[in-house]
Amino acid sequence: MGYFEPLLYVPTLAVIHSDAKSTAANIVLVFNAGTTVGRILSGVMSKVAGPVNANLASNFLCCLLLCIFMFAVNTVAGYYVFSALFGLLSTLYLAVNTHILAREFGAQVVASSVGLSMACCGLGVLIGNPVQGALYETYDRTRAQFNAVSAWAVACFAAATACYAALRWIIVRKHGLPQLSRM
Repeated sequence: MGYFEPLLYVPTLAVIHSDAKSTAANIVLVFNAGTTVGRILSGVMSKVAGPVNANLASNFLCCLLLCIFMFAVNTVAGYYVFSALFGLLSTLYLAVNTHILAREFGAQVVASSVGLSMACCGLGVLIGNPVQGALYETYDRTRAQFNAVSAWAVACFAAATACYAALRWIIVRKHGLPQLSRM
């Protein structure tokens, strides 16, 4: 639910701080370049750390990035750096989630498990964007900032991090693996 907050509001913040409308398009371009690199490197990161660990770290780092950049940075250069890093880290979920589902539920039910996962993601998008809009209208519009919306995105990434931590704990218990194992 918090994934789209930076895509919707960081370009707007960059335009507010630069007064150039082309900055918004450039921010989205940098984000997409980051996602391209992130999708290419996601396989390597998953092989090194394991897909669950990589997703856990990715969600935690995205949460941290949102906390640092959305609340503390007010420069266009900072928004460019944020967009590149967020694009790089946030795509791990999209690229590696199928592998986790196939490994945990079996290859015979990949289509069903991926379909259910994407249905939950779709539900999150349907809920997340209107909530962000309502938060912006209620708390942020009068002050021309995005603090409430950013707090919502941080909360969503924190919840995703907690879910991956719980999944990791369940897998460790189920398979009798050591706590620091690559999974």
